[in-house]
Amino acid sequence: MKTINTETWARKKHYEFFKAFDAPHFNVTASVDVTKLHTHAKRTGQSFFKLFLYGAVKAANAIPELRYRIRGDEVIEHDVVHPSFTVMMDDDVFNFCTATYKDAFPDFMEEVTDRMSGAKREVVVGDDEPDSLLYITSVPWVTFTSISHPTHEQQHDTVPRIAWGKFTETGDRMTMPLSVQAHHALVDGVHVGRYYELLQTWLDDLSDLEVQTPEEKGLDEAIRLRENGELERAKQLLLMLLRQDEKNPRLHAHCAWCYDSLGEERQAVPHYERAIRLGLSGEELRETYIGLGSTYRALGRYEDAEALFAKAIEQFPDIGALKAFQAMTHYNLGRHSEATGALLELLASPEPDDSIKRYRRAIAFYARNLDETYD
Repeated sequence: MKTINTETWARKKHYEFFKAFDAPHFNVTASVDVTKLHTHAKRTGQSFFKLFLYGAVKAANAIPELRYRIRGDEVIEHDVVHPSFTVMMDDDVFNFCTATYKDAFPDFMEEVTDRMSGAKREVVVGDDEPDSLLYITSVPWVTFTSISHPTHEQQHDTVPRIAWGKFTETGDRMTMPLSVQAHHALVDGVHVGRYYELLQTWLDDLSDLEVQTPEEKGLDEAIRLRENGELERAKQLLLMLLRQDEKNPRLHAHCAWCYDSLGEERQAVPHYERAIRLGLSGEELRETYIGLGSTYRALGRYEDAEALFAKAIEQFPDIGALKAFQAMTHYNLGRHSEATGALLELLASPEPDDSIKRYRRAIAFYARNLDETYD
């Protein structure tokens, strides 16, 4: 901890101006894209709240202004600040829980898990707390556009407040409202803006969360085998991993792709279906839609294929491969005009479609065998 020399401080006049306000706090609310973190949480079975808490506190510690506090007539800068957050109890009441921030992710998760377990045993409200904290709460029931927090002796309460709300899903993206409240004598909009930028950069990266489980290492090996053409070995490894983690949507998706590539379409179907039901997302969900829809069509299940492609295109409207396979299905259902129209629209598109390029061999094969089914 160090003391800021306010006499030579660049923001001395701003500090003195806003410090005199009766209500010197300001609050900013904006959305952050949590698609990758949400997928990571589902894939690894970890708590989204704990994962986001780590990122939110990590980013706050990187902004010096969010570590400034007013103590009497002085301004101090903490070396590190720690989360004090709410934990839901029985009877719809909450408790406060304070944890020590650890920069290493596994250490932070262990610390937070231990503290949360202790907080659930007894409600403690109103104890004096140090100012080296960040007050944090989650409101997962509401996609809020603004939020305000209670403060005590506003002119002297300089602990920032951070809150986040309910997810909003748009196509294959997941966003969430995030609010930051701070004391204007210490923090300006530019500093809050940097906080959002740092946090979003972390959310788009997540490299410090990649502590691989044995199942994840096994999946990486199975993907390597499949890419090298060792399909049977990849399939057997995935089936073994599924016996240990049968609710992992990624394992089911990759197992389905192996069955499909081996010409075992019927065996692929239940794994495709389970992967979707278990919450697969992003690019892998898109590819699973294509794989399952194409397999339905190859097995003569044209109505199932049509329903699936309609759902997939609603979620991924810009993916040409989905529309190409849907057009084949329309042909098999006797809806030739719709099939031809969709293909002509794809041909007339001014931009090349990378998804069609990836499936060029499969599309070319089915183009010569539109009426065939495979069992």
